Amino acid sequence: MFNIAIFGRPNVGKSTLFNALVGKKKAIVSNVSGVTVDRNYGIVKLNDISFNLIDTAGILDKALHKNEFTVQTLKAIEDADLVFFVTDYSSGILPYDFELSSILRKTKKNVIHLVNKFDAKNNFFSDKDAIKIGFKEIIYISSEHKKGFDDIYNSLIKIENFRNSENITPLNFSNSSQIRISFIGKPNAGKSSLINTILGHKRLVTGSKPGITRDSIQIPFSYKNKNFSLIDTAGMRRKAKINNFVEKQSVSKSMLAIRMSDIVILVLDSTDKLNKQDLILAKRAIDYGKSIIISLNKWDLIEDKINLKKYFSEKIKISLSQLNDVKILPTSCFKVHGIDKLLEDIISVYDNSHNRISTSDLNKWFKFLSEKHPVPMVKGKKNSLKYISQVEVLPPRFIIFCSYPKDIPSSYVKYIKNNLKKAFNFKGVNIVINLKKTLNPFTNQ
Repeated sequence: MFNIAIFGRPNVGKSTLFNALVGKKKAIVSNVSGVTVDRNYGIVKLNDISFNLIDTAGILDKALHKNEFTVQTLKAIEDADLVFFVTDYSSGILPYDFELSSILRKTKKNVIHLVNKFDAKNNFFSDKDAIKIGFKEIIYISSEHKKGFDDIYNSLIKIENFRNSENITPLNFSNSSQIRISFIGKPNAGKSSLINTILGHKRLVTGSKPGITRDSIQIPFSYKNKNFSLIDTAGMRRKAKINNFVEKQSVSKSMLAIRMSDIVILVLDSTDKLNKQDLILAKRAIDYGKSIIISLNKWDLIEDKINLKKYFSEKIKISLSQLNDVKILPTSCFKVHGIDKLLEDIISVYDNSHNRISTSDLNKWFKFLSEKHPVPMVKGKKNSLKYISQVEVLPPRFIIFCSYPKDIPSSYVKYIKNNLKKAFNFKGVNIVINLKKTLNPFTNQ
């Protein structure tokens, strides 16, 4: 598929353009410079054409050729068939725009110069300066109001390489055949580093400073003939500490990533103690019906590995009793340790999540279980458990029909859930049980 990268200095509206063309708010937008740090990919459908669009970090003058943000941006340009070079009508063409255009010319890529925010008033804007930038194709647009997009379309369909590639089936990040994995955790737990290690190259920006990742970035990946979509999320601090717009947007994106995932990897910094925030993140994923695998990251820094593994296992078993069989895996990005095991466990949990049990087998088992350990009575009356039915997979969801659903203790539901996992191979899977009152057939007579 034809790849187009967006390039320009910070705060010219690159992410706004990306969101407008992709048709959804995949990239966080802010008036603060430097919000985008990683490459963000999306598929654009513009009239009757489609292409891959790559949002990139704005390159600061002082950071040119010096930091990882720049490396990621230049890699996007290298992978692109064409570049949208974005400048800002409201501020005018600045000297740094000329410097960046010079870098673009050296790549020998096809470039379309997009002058963004054309709806703003600027009596001092110089069309001559836009021409001096040196790119033949100049289009004036407003990303916020989606003006000028027909001109972009008309320019693209004139390009021979674009016409030759537009019918290729697009890479669909929401493809149902992909296993969608989100990596969550506190800032600086090593989520981006773990994904880079899985990929085998430095795809995501990392560093010792917490909070580098802001957007939720989706990256396609294949392992043993299985297709994955790896989703890096922003590190999430305690709610009380989140006090600015960009971080709130980042957390919102992370929560959406969890909801859209098939499996969630909770990345813990093994050099730190398990704390309340780790457990809150895990419980949120569980509440969304997601199965969790826990990565004890930075394992190469641990000396007393046996006792620390025991500490985490005991703490998690007590604190996350909903998932008493959760998989806990030590990983090390530095020594590339535990990566294959992590991927194999992801596939195992994903496959187990698709188990569907026949109603007859389920109810034979359920009858035996409820007779072996009956549900507590309600005010001297029997709380009759009528039958159980599986209604969904991924996550496996079951409905139990009974006389008094509100009076069944959570401990009894946990008892059913744990035995259900053992009987039907739901190891490591978060299964959901809903209780529903059996209707009285004589009520309306």
